[in-house]
Amino acid sequence: MHMLHTLPCKSVHLALLQSARLQHPGCSYHFHRRTLRLHLSLTKHFLRHSSKSVSKRSRLANCTAEYPAQPKTSTHRSRFLHSDSARPVSSSWICRALPASQSASTAPEDVAASINAVLRDTEGLGSDDDEADSTSDAVDLPASQLDEAVTGYMQDEAASTRVIKSKAEAHDQIEALILSANSNLTLENIEDTFQFPLDSFQKQAVAHFLDGKSVLVCAPTGAGKTAIAEAAAVAVLARGQRVIYTTPLKALSNQKLYEMRERFGANRAGLSTGDASIQTDSPIMVMTTEILRNILYRTEEDSADDNSSVRDSLGDVGLIVLDEVHYLGNTGRGTVWEEIIINCPAHIQLLSMSATVANPDDLGFWITKVHGQCETVMTRFRPVPLTWHYCHTLEGNTQLVPLLNKKGTNLSSEMLGKPIKAQAEDDEWFAPNRSARRKRRFSKESKKDEDQRLQPSYQREQKWKRIPPLNEAILSLKSKDYLPAIWFIFSRAACDTHAKQAYAAGSRLTTPQEQSAILALLTVLKAEQPEAVKEALVAPLLAGLASHHAGCLPAWKALVERCFQQGLLKVVFATETLAAGINMPARTTVISTLSRRRDTGHSALLHNELLQMAGRAGRRGFDTAGKSTTDEGHCVILQNRYEEGDVAWDIIKKGPERLQSQFAAGYGMVLNLLYSRSLDEAKAFIDRSFNSYLTGEGREKRLADIKKCEEGVQDLMQQATAVPHTLVDAAGWRDFMKLQEQLEQDKRDMKVLTEAFIDHRAQTAADTLAKCGLPWVIGLDLTTTDTDMLNLAPALVVKRLDPPEDTQDPAEPQAAPSSFYLCLLSDNRLVLATSKHIGGVMEGAAAVNDGRNRQCVERAAQAIAWEDWIPLEGGAQFAQGSALTTAVAARVPSAAAINPLAGPPELEDAVDAQREKVRLAKKAYKHMKARKDMNIASRQHQQLLHERAKKLKQRLDLSLTSTWRSFEALVACLVASTALEADTLKALPLGHIARQIHGENELWLAIVLTHAAVQAEAKMFMVQNLTPPQLAGVLGAIMTGENISKPQIWAAYAPTPEVISAVQALEGDREQLYKAQVQHGIQAPLSIDLRLAGIIEAWAAGSSWTDVMKDSSLDDGDIARLLSRTVDVLRHAHFCDGLLINTRIAARKAMRAMNRNPIADLVQ
Repeated sequence: MHMLHTLPCKSVHLALLQSARLQHPGCSYHFHRRTLRLHLSLTKHFLRHSSKSVSKRSRLANCTAEYPAQPKTSTHRSRFLHSDSARPVSSSWICRALPASQSASTAPEDVAASINAVLRDTEGLGSDDDEADSTSDAVDLPASQLDEAVTGYMQDEAASTRVIKSKAEAHDQIEALILSANSNLTLENIEDTFQFPLDSFQKQAVAHFLDGKSVLVCAPTGAGKTAIAEAAAVAVLARGQRVIYTTPLKALSNQKLYEMRERFGANRAGLSTGDASIQTDSPIMVMTTEILRNILYRTEEDSADDNSSVRDSLGDVGLIVLDEVHYLGNTGRGTVWEEIIINCPAHIQLLSMSATVANPDDLGFWITKVHGQCETVMTRFRPVPLTWHYCHTLEGNTQLVPLLNKKGTNLSSEMLGKPIKAQAEDDEWFAPNRSARRKRRFSKESKKDEDQRLQPSYQREQKWKRIPPLNEAILSLKSKDYLPAIWFIFSRAACDTHAKQAYAAGSRLTTPQEQSAILALLTVLKAEQPEAVKEALVAPLLAGLASHHAGCLPAWKALVERCFQQGLLKVVFATETLAAGINMPARTTVISTLSRRRDTGHSALLHNELLQMAGRAGRRGFDTAGKSTTDEGHCVILQNRYEEGDVAWDIIKKGPERLQSQFAAGYGMVLNLLYSRSLDEAKAFIDRSFNSYLTGEGREKRLADIKKCEEGVQDLMQQATAVPHTLVDAAGWRDFMKLQEQLEQDKRDMKVLTEAFIDHRAQTAADTLAKCGLPWVIGLDLTTTDTDMLNLAPALVVKRLDPPEDTQDPAEPQAAPSSFYLCLLSDNRLVLATSKHIGGVMEGAAAVNDGRNRQCVERAAQAIAWEDWIPLEGGAQFAQGSALTTAVAARVPSAAAINPLAGPPELEDAVDAQREKVRLAKKAYKHMKARKDMNIASRQHQQLLHERAKKLKQRLDLSLTSTWRSFEALVACLVASTALEADTLKALPLGHIARQIHGENELWLAIVLTHAAVQAEAKMFMVQNLTPPQLAGVLGAIMTGENISKPQIWAAYAPTPEVISAVQALEGDREQLYKAQVQHGIQAPLSIDLRLAGIIEAWAAGSSWTDVMKDSSLDDGDIARLLSRTVDVLRHAHFCDGLLINTRIAARKAMRAMNRNPIADLVQ
């Protein structure tokens, strides 16, 4: 069969293909086609050893004969092998070429006979069009060497594509290995259980694991890391041990449960995610990382109580898989991964699997230090290549062009403008002599056409004109057979809008059969969870278009995922959350924008972020179905209003970012460590963190990097001194400097006009408030950097305040404002704003609030010391509101009811004109700066090296003492709050409860649950016990502040008076804890937000989903997550043995009442 690889003619290939299928029916048609395609280059190599044309039959018959050295020739057919006479195919050569398994079962004479028969039957097939141009660089090789090289090559390549067995056969073989109880399985034993041969990096990782070592695998998305975990699991199960497989997401855990059950059987895999527990005694347990972290701490506690060892408690566990271990660099959750690795018993092997990062060796060395020998296996090879494209509209035509050149070393010629060859011919640096170059360089015609010549043709239109229409972009993907596709958009609303717009524009991508299949799944969902169906997106769904984001309910997202996995959907518009590992096999990913909004502002995507999304396409074994026969994934960058293809190339060429430790202590960690360790042992635990390694053992490596950067800077400086200051004539340089000065002057003029507008607006605001009186509803513009007021924050202004005299600098009396307005935002934040921050004033009687509201805000502000207010960039200051102000904040109207303050028409016109002037100046400056003669790359590179060296030095200056100081501050705060004994640091009752509650501020949650207003005994309570729904409402008010960060939210359901009273009763304890945290420099959330407490209370009381969502500004998914998080806290309270029995019973009832569809995260 493998003789087919050497046959050059396409027509004969097809004939041989049919014959081989008859001879070997066990091999798939796709395999034969793929095999022929993969060895086309090998065929061309063979054919270089020929010299003249012979008949097709003669050429084919002698393709495997021994080849005497022949002279070179340039005839059209010279690449085909031949001899003086036609000879039949050699059966001995076939025997050597076939793998052992096939040569043993198939007589070589039979195979040779079938091929020779085909040669006789196909004489005359094919045409000269099937043959490529001749080559004149033939290489003469001895026949024996060529025969040996071809045979080995064919065996290796055939092994890499050959399907060994069906899924059922693979499962039976796994079952046999596990039941064999063989503790010494070999790599060959385990590889035989797969339907495909393992790649080299997979074999290397499995071999290290079988040697008893932990393994860190760093590979691109879709490279096949899960196969390594499955191989390791086979070995561990055969030893009679258990496997724990962890993921960072509940949805990913559900997916891995399905995969493990499919691979090892339903009776061998269980799940534990907090929301669901299934077969918890299974040999393979899939769980989230937080669950494993809690298990390890609980195991330590049990060991401390009964004097046993952790090994005794987890002795039957042989493997812990940490999937997506690069989450260790996540700011909010990275500490969990470090706690697991540090606490993991030494007898358990770790298999850590990460996406591509810049410093995998650092992580591997650290695991070796704190846990045991760990081998790092890294590859950047993608089994399925990823091709980059750029989609834009040029002169009314939507085009898909290559983003990068064939080598992937730069932008493609289409992106750079002229083809590379033509550009080289026109470039003055390629002129035949120095004189000609000088003439062309300084000619007027050259200067006149230079901008047009250097600018890519597609950039000669404005960006917004080049944005491809949605429907045309989809049709372009369809015409190229690039569907199905995942279309990434960093906006939930835009995902829904794109699906609707594509459908409205006429996109119909499904067949009647596919529509019926989708409708069947949709009907099931409507019967089970009608509230999860997004009616507005049903029609697009049936047309093959779907939306997937965090604002959707879990059941809808599961439906979209299921339809996409079955090939029913063609385009899914999704946010970046879909790139987190969910198995959604796509042929193409589309990136709609190359920047996104973060907590620190708008910034470009990181390399790892872009590659994580792009890597969703072209995943091996999933993405090659359909008409396309190429094993290739595609990533399409869309033209948008802000970025072009060069921005994508800048991100790609930067390479992966470094994995940084985000290790941070919290109340829960402190209490868990001190429960089973002394203070010195806790310090030793902190010293073992990844951050400690990077600032300790990794110091020498960082110093070497700094030295390398500094040497690079010196080299560039020497090069710069040897080059003239400019690469253009003096006049051109003066024009450039003049344009730069003009831009700076335009910016200064714009600043003056903006300040004049804001001053006028401030005076208008002050006069208006003086006339209306306080309190009043206003709109705050907290930036004061521009005159656009599209995002005014609604607030209640209650009082005008003067800053303390000791805070004003006598040397700069103008630096501090003369007075502030005390305001309360709708998200329960207190703000000290000046009149310059007031961008709008509400009209009408609704803007007036009563005096009681004013007193609540003033009391909350008086409890905050002046130095505790946090300054904002625009000059305002803010602090967190209190429980007393939550009800007031909930009644602040929305921004839509506030009228922006206008300035004089002539001033507004002047600002608009100057803004346009600055825009044009920036455009001209950017264009001139981009000219290659102005772009002095060495200076830019020099600056980059300077910045890198500076950052590396800053990292070295950060020592571990900051983490330990934070730990000590948390201990002091716990002691002050009576959660720890001052002398022994043993946990007191409040500390025991805080240790069993998990959240962003465990101490605050413990205080809430033990407060008299929440946990009241029947004989001594001052208020009635809260009902289960009311308890859920109080805890929901705490969770809202931690999970919902949107300032403008509202809901029709108001909390009951009992919930409001309980929250207000918490204010004293909250204020006391706030002062303790400020004193010790601790930043842990203490927020309370009543705006959604009514929804949570109503849901716990049995209201339907339709009712609670009827009048709310939030997406379904936001409310679902808030309710789910509240259920988590109720579950912790139910199992917390330190709480009163009445509170635990109420928590259990509320948890059961709330844990229903669509909140319940059930696994089928």
